Amino acid sequence: MESTKEKVKLDQVLKFLFSTSNKVLINLLNGVFEENFNVDEVSLTVSNNEFIEDTLDVLRGDMFFKISKNENQKVSYHLEFQTKNDSTMIVRMFEYGFKKAKEEADESNHVKRIVFPKQKVIFFEENKNIEDKLRLNIVFPDSQEIDYTVPVLKYWEYSDEDLIHKKMYPLMPLQLFQLKKELIKANKNNNIEKMKELSYKAKKLATKLANESKELFDSNEILGEDFHKMLLAIQNLIEYLNRNFIKDEILENEVNRMTKTLYDPEVEKRGIEKGIEKGINKGKAELLIKLLLKKFKNLPAEYEDKIMNLPINAIDKIGMDIFDINSVEELEEYFKI
Repeated sequence: MESTKEKVKLDQVLKFLFSTSNKVLINLLNGVFEENFNVDEVSLTVSNNEFIEDTLDVLRGDMFFKISKNENQKVSYHLEFQTKNDSTMIVRMFEYGFKKAKEEADESNHVKRIVFPKQKVIFFEENKNIEDKLRLNIVFPDSQEIDYTVPVLKYWEYSDEDLIHKKMYPLMPLQLFQLKKELIKANKNNNIEKMKELSYKAKKLATKLANESKELFDSNEILGEDFHKMLLAIQNLIEYLNRNFIKDEILENEVNRMTKTLYDPEVEKRGIEKGIEKGINKGKAELLIKLLLKKFKNLPAEYEDKIMNLPINAIDKIGMDIFDINSVEELEEYFKI
């Protein structure tokens, strides 16, 4: 059985990381489930993960998502997080999947239909007994048998570079969790030199992960809020490892100072600048639309949408030329700027 304290910490950090932006989460699900959704063409929602049993107990899964292309094209996904191997996991996955399918059941030609979500279990702690799939054989009274399987993602097989390549960004801070096994062993053997080595290793890895997160932010792969959450997760995991195993008085302060240096001047300044710029652009675009409506009495909705998304230089150009524009159609030239 997993220690409750460890399980709670992992759950807290993961659920925090899984509250990142929809763009980041869609890319994550693409990587985990080997999908190819275009973030601009689909929407994502986090769906209910609690199901009331007949006994009034609550069955609670980790994360459920729904990706929608349109009203008729929706796919449900279910992720469970596990640190240690657990032989009961497959039965629980079936329960979670069935409960979610029942919750979303529909009816066609008077036949009830339930559709299981796409499921995956992420195991974080290396164990040679964990296979690539969890398997459950279900036998019905008429001797019909169904092999129910759930694929497994073995986190320990992924480096931070692998996670970046597959755009599974929210899972990056959990690289720190990989140090736990070595830390437990060093603690057990009271190996002070090894603990010093691992303290340095933890600080170096935290710095590397923080800088990689900054590079993702700088390249617009993640938003400022995503960057902030990833840095906070790094801090949180360092705190967990330090207070339970390393016990280095300096480590937490150094990591917190490092992440603060990365976040404060970069994100807050850029966020303010972008917010101001966005506000100015929107205000100018709205004013321009009012002027065009006053001049031409009518403006197609698609033109209004295009104006709202024009760069500031194009908006200013139309404003300067508005008295020389004789028809709405002439605006097409400005849309090419």
